[in-house]
Amino acid sequence: MTHVRNCHAVLVVDDEALLRLDATEALRYAGCTTYEACDAHGALEMLDLHPEICVLFTDINMPGDLDGLALAMQVHRLHPHIRMIITSGHEKPSASDLPQDGSFVAKPYNMDDITEIICGASMSNQQTA
Repeated sequence: MTHVRNCHAVLVVDDEALLRLDATEALRYAGCTTYEACDAHGALEMLDLHPEICVLFTDINMPGDLDGLALAMQVHRLHPHIRMIITSGHEKPSASDLPQDGSFVAKPYNMDDITEIICGASMSNQQTA
């Protein structure tokens, strides 16, 4: 796994605690500041508390009245600067279901790939600096 300093502030949203923990640990190791939520409402609260968050990494299937796609659409409306990465092991949304510039990654995913997607811009900037 590549270690990158000063990556991004990332909000990881997944109701499966072990997957959320794996993702946050890998992203921290890559140099990201991470925040966690187990559902969409918790994610919206985190976004209000931490305006530095610039990447949302969310599962689609979560408990509550908002799933990950609805969360991503709402976040895109409220915070259009936040980059969206949506994941699921159960369904693959169509491009029209994703927010503009949103990405989909199927589960099971490789954390190195997720880290590269989230931190790729920072890696490129550091290599050319």
